[in-house]
Amino acid sequence: MYGSLIGNILAAAYFLYFQFTGLILIYLLLRREELLPRLLIGSVTGSLLLTWLPILFSFLADFTLSAHILALAATLPIHVCFFYRLFRRRKTPFSCRPAKDPSEQDSNSRISLPFLVLFSLTMGFWIYLLHTHTLLPDDAGALHTGQCTYGDMNMHLGFITSLSQQHTFPPDYSILPGTRLSYPFLSDSISSSLHLLGASLRFAYIFPMIFAMAHIFTAVYLFASTLSRSRGKGWHLGVTLLTLLFFFCNGGLGFAYFMDWSKEPGYELSHIFTGFYTTPTNLVGHNIRWVNVIADMFLPQRATLFGYSVLFPALWLLYRACFRNRQKLFPLAGLFISALPMIHTHSFLSAGVICAVWLLLWLLERNSPASGSVSDNASGSTSGSASHNASGRLRRPGGLILALFTCTLCLIQLWSRKNPVSPQVLMLIGISLFAGAALWGCRLLFVHIRDNGFRELLRGWGVLLLCISVLALPQLLFWTFGQVAQGGFLRGHFNWGNQGDFYLWFYLKNIGLPLLLILGGICACGRRMAPLFLPALFLWWMGEFIVFTPNTYDNNKLLYVAYFLLCLGAADYGMTIFEKIKEIPGCRLLSGVFLLFASLSGLLTLGREAVSDYQLYGTAQMALAEYVEENISPDAVFLTGTRHNNEIASLTGRSIVCGADTFLYFHGLDTSERKADLQLMYEAPLAHRNLFEKYQVRYVVISPFERSSYAVDEEAFQSSFTEIFSLGDTALYAVTHNP
Repeated sequence: MYGSLIGNILAAAYFLYFQFTGLILIYLLLRREELLPRLLIGSVTGSLLLTWLPILFSFLADFTLSAHILALAATLPIHVCFFYRLFRRRKTPFSCRPAKDPSEQDSNSRISLPFLVLFSLTMGFWIYLLHTHTLLPDDAGALHTGQCTYGDMNMHLGFITSLSQQHTFPPDYSILPGTRLSYPFLSDSISSSLHLLGASLRFAYIFPMIFAMAHIFTAVYLFASTLSRSRGKGWHLGVTLLTLLFFFCNGGLGFAYFMDWSKEPGYELSHIFTGFYTTPTNLVGHNIRWVNVIADMFLPQRATLFGYSVLFPALWLLYRACFRNRQKLFPLAGLFISALPMIHTHSFLSAGVICAVWLLLWLLERNSPASGSVSDNASGSTSGSASHNASGRLRRPGGLILALFTCTLCLIQLWSRKNPVSPQVLMLIGISLFAGAALWGCRLLFVHIRDNGFRELLRGWGVLLLCISVLALPQLLFWTFGQVAQGGFLRGHFNWGNQGDFYLWFYLKNIGLPLLLILGGICACGRRMAPLFLPALFLWWMGEFIVFTPNTYDNNKLLYVAYFLLCLGAADYGMTIFEKIKEIPGCRLLSGVFLLFASLSGLLTLGREAVSDYQLYGTAQMALAEYVEENISPDAVFLTGTRHNNEIASLTGRSIVCGADTFLYFHGLDTSERKADLQLMYEAPLAHRNLFEKYQVRYVVISPFERSSYAVDEEAFQSSFTEIFSLGDTALYAVTHNP
């Protein structure tokens, strides 16, 4: 749990070795890229190599040191190729780096001073949050955390420690032994690798998260840069700043609830920084549900963080491959997407929807060459009025699409209030849009193949589909589909998080002022911005009608991907408006006020996280965890209560009979039988010895939590079990089975 200095150094060296491997691999494959894109793509590649290679070898050697040595050895051919290339260059001193094709200059992707400043500020704050939220010790030996990580972090710690301590692969839930771990655990296995190599649990948890956040930030920056190419330095900087602000400081109008409007009792500004989840982005009582991505998604939810850290770079690569004529990027985008199912399934699903919509737009472009190119038309209009009139298409269909989209959802909400709509009907409504798009896509595909043949299609989209079929499908079959089928994940549900507000008002107060630019951008959307707004609308439609986990709120993981695309479009539209009105007196001041109130809720929420501090594990819990780690075999099963901050499962990696429903229920797992058996074992242990044998329980924890949850028969434990640890009101008993 505490590791050692040498262990931390060894683990960091192992991690950085894979980072270096990813960088040199991308250097060999993408030599025409600028430095910043190569750093991003190489770092993501290195993280994926460290995530996946030990997993592949674990099927042969379990999750052991041997599997990690084999993973390292598997990368050696990359280094051999790299040094061979260097040797060849020394032999041919007059050879130079290949000249760049002007068509490949599709982004302002150099490492500029604005990028360095923004990156440094964001990453500095991120590292500070990780430091204060991740098992921060106090003088008494207790461990502390922040507000947002008080819950979910315990589950991720348990996945990390159980995999690194028990070594079993494929792993089971340590909080439900005997059940295969089908949650996307690869977001945690990367830390398990570092913990296995001797790093402390705190270091192993934090270190990969620093790189994951760097990937997300850089990908957002580069995507915005790609969109604003050839529009001038000021335009590029403006689009980039707006995108970063809208996405990372997201928050709606929740700050208004903390202003004293009516002199009636309510929230005060000080409550933001002192209360537990009384922030402007998370007020469930007022139906504020659009949480800040840093404070409530990336920091506590590692699967989302690591999923987006691969998804966003993959989308940027795929966008350039589709709409910037960079077909060589299709394979790499396909490999990134294929790695996602067991890192973050929602990210993989989002990528699938976006790929499908972009394929439709790509086919439409190829089948309608007279309409102009998406990449060439900077204004969003078609190439000429003659072509426009001949095609008979709307020049800017975004407004009509938005009106139909919004009216449909509002009408369904009004109808459902009077006549509840069954989940089956909602599922059919959700599928209908995709079915219609699929039929249209088949027609476009037929026309394209008829007119152009298979060659271009197979070189790009065919490679992408091959990667996903060969690499992603086995993951889904082995891990995902079984749990989804058993847990009743897939069902119809309308309006994911809205708890009674009218549809438009709900999103206005949750998303806030950026929604105005989003709606304006969609209405003004032409062909250039269609690749951003159209897949976002498809994702939003899916998120509003189809639920993929028992927790309907989890659909926000799809909606935030859509929101990312919408932020890009809103930033571009915002700069368009600003360029038209910037000469008006007071425009810059009003723009500053707009941006302040667009990000105020998010900034206040981030400020709350910066000062939050809660004790997660007390001194007695820490002493017990240290004793267990030093004296008890990693494969032992413990009887404990079902508290979420379980020191046995989270800190030592040992298995317990049953964990918290806050984790297991939302994974589609039924714990009712085990919870009933827990009560019997604590309240009548001598009469239910068979249950101890059934669950192979070897040790029993009795602490204030167990006493508050059960009528513990302590006399029976003291007389018939062996006490092996005691500190204050916490005791550990060894089970003595009947002969």
